[in-house]
Amino acid sequence: MGRKTHPRIQRAKGQIAIVALRLIGALPFVINRALATIIGVIVARLPTQALKVSKTNLALCYPALSDAKRAQLARESLIESIKNTFEIALFWRRPAQGLQRVAAVDGDAPLRQAVADGKPIMILAPHLGCWEVLNFWLATEFGLHAMFAPSGLPEVDNLVRSGREHFGSTMYPTTARGVAGLVRAMKKGALTAILPDQVPDRRSGRHVPFYGHPAYTGTLACKLIRQTGAVTFMAWARRLPGTQGYEIRIRPADTAIADDDLDNALAGMNHSIEQLIDESPNQYLWSYKRFRRPPPGSDTPY
Repeated sequence: MGRKTHPRIQRAKGQIAIVALRLIGALPFVINRALATIIGVIVARLPTQALKVSKTNLALCYPALSDAKRAQLARESLIESIKNTFEIALFWRRPAQGLQRVAAVDGDAPLRQAVADGKPIMILAPHLGCWEVLNFWLATEFGLHAMFAPSGLPEVDNLVRSGREHFGSTMYPTTARGVAGLVRAMKKGALTAILPDQVPDRRSGRHVPFYGHPAYTGTLACKLIRQTGAVTFMAWARRLPGTQGYEIRIRPADTAIADDDLDNALAGMNHSIEQLIDESPNQYLWSYKRFRRPPPGSDTPY
């Protein structure tokens, strides 16, 4: 059992986080982006743990790149991550501004057809670009049913939920009851979105290849797809240069994702994630320890 944080400390953390998020969220978008870029450039040049993890992940996933190119990609990714932190602080507080920044949409015709046909839809949205803007767009265009995992900081959770539910999204807790409710909605033709590249707990995943290396991968998305017969798409909100906004990109998932063999389905999901990341690797969250739970007998690369 891990040590529990004292309730007063938790409350203090939540209050500090809320103050910081509100201060950032009060900035106009142009200043928000400029400040995030400046801070990102500074942070990307410091010998932080985030930079170290990013370089380790990139060495595993892009071995053909030179050391210099991987180092540059790691720095660019950290800058984009800082931009993401700043922009979602603004958009949680003022969701309409995030939606208004959608400047283009690419590849949405098959998705719209599937929705028109009344089929359940699964959107897989990895930690790429600005996933909150994607949430807003999906909720506005089609209605969105999604799961919500509390952070342990109630003040922050309330802010996040109010932002995500602003456009009418239906949120489900990450519990057995929540999953059952989501399944019922999907079987009636609902559209849902899941982050497919998080490391799950030890009872909810399997090791399958991700860029050629075993990564502990959550099984929930593939099980829901198989259980509901959902049509599956990959999606992300690409951050455009400067303050131009975002481009929503929709791509078909690998057909193997619906395979009855769970390992094959998970491999198809990870392959789909790889293809999406390859569109703009600098906007992926490489500082996340994706390989932190290796197979038995193997060491963590971190």
